[in-house]
Order: sequence, then C-alpha cells, then structure tokens
Amino acid sequence: MSLGNRAPEGAPSPQQGPVALLCAGGALPAAVAEAMRLAGREVMIVAIKGIADPGLDRFGANWLSLGQLGRLFALLRRKQCCGVVLLGAMHRPTLGSMRIDRVGWSYLFDFLRNIRRGDDGMLRGMTRWFEDQGFPALGAGEVAPELLAPEGLMGTCVPPADALASAARGFACLDALSRFDVGQALVAFGERIVAIEGAEGTDALIDRVAALRLKGRLPRSGRGGLLLKAAKLGQSLKVDLPVVGPGTIERAAGAGLAGVVVEAGRVLVLEGQAMVAAADAASLFLLGLKRAHTA
Repeated sequence: MSLGNRAPEGAPSPQQGPVALLCAGGALPAAVAEAMRLAGREVMIVAIKGIADPGLDRFGANWLSLGQLGRLFALLRRKQCCGVVLLGAMHRPTLGSMRIDRVGWSYLFDFLRNIRRGDDGMLRGMTRWFEDQGFPALGAGEVAPELLAPEGLMGTCVPPADALASAARGFACLDALSRFDVGQALVAFGERIVAIEGAEGTDALIDRVAALRLKGRLPRSGRGGLLLKAAKLGQSLKVDLPVVGPGTIERAAGAGLAGVVVEAGRVLVLEGQAMVAAADAASLFLLGLKRAHTA
C-alpha cells in the first residue's frame, strides 16, 4: 500500500507505526480490525462515542466524541500512526451532538461546506484533513484486502443464462447515475431496472422490492431478479465502499430475488463464509464480476 511522503513535524514516517481505524457505526469496523489482527497487521482503534459499536472495546478502542480533532490528531501522533482508515455508517451530525475542540472549530467551515456537496464530498473533505496533518487516508481494501469480494461464482448455485446480461445493464445504469451520488445498488429483472438505492440504503431498497411483489407490480411467485452492488464510477476506494454480508443474502431471499451480483475487488464482504452458506441455504446464486475501469 502507498502511504505517501508528506508529514509535518511530529508525524511518523510511512514505514512506522500502526494503521488507525476511525470507526463509526455498523459491523464493518470490527470486521476490518479482526482481518488486520489475524494477518498480523498493527492496528489502533479510534471509536466515535454514541455511534460506534461498543464491542470495539475488545480491540482496545480509544473513544472520542465528534469534533475532538485536536485530541484525535494528538493521539495519532502519540501512537505514531502511519495512516488512517475511515470506516462505518455515519449519520450527518447536528452541531449539538458534537464536542468541538479548538482544532475542530478550525475545520468546521470546511465540514459545513463539504456536507452540502453530498456524502462523497463530505468524506473526501474529511480524508483531506488527515492528509494535511501527515496521516495518509487509506482504504479498507488496502489494509484488509481479504475482505474484498472475489471474482467468480461463490457458493453452489449457478446463475441463469440471462444473469450476466442483466448485471451488465445494471452496471451501466449505476455508472450513468454515479455523478449524481445516488447509490451503489439496484435490483434488475432481466433488462428492466425495477429499483435503485437511494439515501435509505440497501436494506430499504430490498424491502421496496418485496413491497412491489406484494402489490403485484412484480411476479408474486417464484424467484426472479438480482441485486447488484458496485462502487460508483470514479469513486475513491478510500471511503464508502459498498458492503454485503449474510444479512444482505437473507433479505434478498426474503424478497424473492434469485441472486446477488457484486463488483469483484470493489465491494467489501462481511462474514464471507457465513454469507456463502446463507446463499446456498436459500438457493440464491452469488457472483463476483470484475470490471475494467477507465474513469
């Protein structure tokens, strides 16, 4: 992995120190921390109070409130961290929920400006804060490549003949929508795109498809359609990669979908063995497709 060259006085060189995981909500931070631990990579956990999973304490988490950037930067220097990974689900905070220290106030205007640019703009802005302090922003796939979706068939269920064409059409749709920062998932039935992920997330997308079945807008009986998850076109791989896991499979099965297709190398997989087992148990196909990116 490339850790960059810039470092102000007191910051570590790229070759020394642990990688810091700045953890928001959900299961992803713990999965990345565990993958790094098992691979023998040095890690330091910084968990956001009121948002991150309390279970991160088993990794010796350091707990800080939103806005405590001065304390955060000081901790990164004290631990001689060589880079920072931003992980987990992050709601847009209110000023009242933050504990802003002196350094945090100096970044507040930049934060407010970036938050108006959507989730991508907000996350890109935050990565710049750390890079300005000499701590390169790293992607979860860089520090825990074991979690990236593999290419090819996962599990024992073979996709139908039209699945590849349906997935290709879905990829093209997501690519076209990427500049609007819409989402990273959709559901397709053959050549028809029936639902696209919005700000509510993948679970709600699948639930909408289930509701369409109940209303008779989609076939009520039999399995059909696929869930597609992919990174946005031109998206930085350092933040906000799509994530799938056993829960995704179980929800897709409950909605009557026939399978799940993910972009190999650009989607993170939680509990991979359990996810494959869930797909096999539900008779869903699970497929990773590699794509060549030119933008």
